[in-house]
Amino acid sequence: MVISEYRSMRTVFASVSFALVAAVAANADMVVSQQNFNNLTVGNLASDTTGVTAGQGGWYIFGSPASYAQVVTDPNAANTNGANAHNGGQVLRTQAATSGTSTRFTWNDDVANTMGSNPAGNNVFNMTYDFYMDGASATSTNRYGNYLYDTTGTKIIAGVTMQNNTGQLYLLSNYNNAGTIGNFSFSTGTSGILARNTWYTFMYTFNSTTGRVTAGFKAYGAATFTEFFVDGAAAGSVAGEYDLIGSVNAAAAGTSTLGFYDNINAFTSSTVPAPGAIALLGLAGFVSRRRR
Repeated sequence: MVISEYRSMRTVFASVSFALVAAVAANADMVVSQQNFNNLTVGNLASDTTGVTAGQGGWYIFGSPASYAQVVTDPNAANTNGANAHNGGQVLRTQAATSGTSTRFTWNDDVANTMGSNPAGNNVFNMTYDFYMDGASATSTNRYGNYLYDTTGTKIIAGVTMQNNTGQLYLLSNYNNAGTIGNFSFSTGTSGILARNTWYTFMYTFNSTTGRVTAGFKAYGAATFTEFFVDGAAAGSVAGEYDLIGSVNAAAAGTSTLGFYDNINAFTSSTVPAPGAIALLGLAGFVSRRRR
């Protein structure tokens, strides 16, 4: 596999293989954020595109135009997923750009307002959310996902993204790659090739004691996740904010696609139990962007 690291628009390549391992989620102890969008008004989530003034439900946006983040009706309300159909209602629709290097961010202050009350024994930050990728393109490199930043806004301490044209799922972690510490993405390989126009539930965890990150997915309504982990370099970091992102991920994405989010649930817990199965996968790329 290949590691690519992006710094100031330049790319550095190195080769490495890495093992990601299936893990088991822990039980919730303290609720950090629970968000669906049924109590908001259909339309733009916010009007201030600079991230200074909150919009509906305390949500902020950073990126233009403001219409990139809208509350809409569930695109899969017609139950095209059969038994695993999403439950309808309102969801958040985001749209990434077609060119340039900008990432569009959508976030709230739930983590910042809550983590100061986190019990000392709760060293694991847990996130689950539902996600739907609209359309499939042979050219669009748009990625949509959920980044968990530390309190400085410089480290992506955990996260997960999905790329449109490939359906590839990526785990994100602040990671020490042979002495180079940065915000890397990890390919989940053939185990993590997902379908577009389908609701999934994604998850990730960050262990602040060990730096370990887990991430995974399941079909919406399924009982268990397919999970992976990597031992990151952010041990001791404190969660500061989660951001829903839409990125171009190349000089030109080709086609602007849509990503839909619902049922966001963040909580802290005690240590994640030991993993049970192994999958050999690779470290795939570097995410250089600071939080806004």
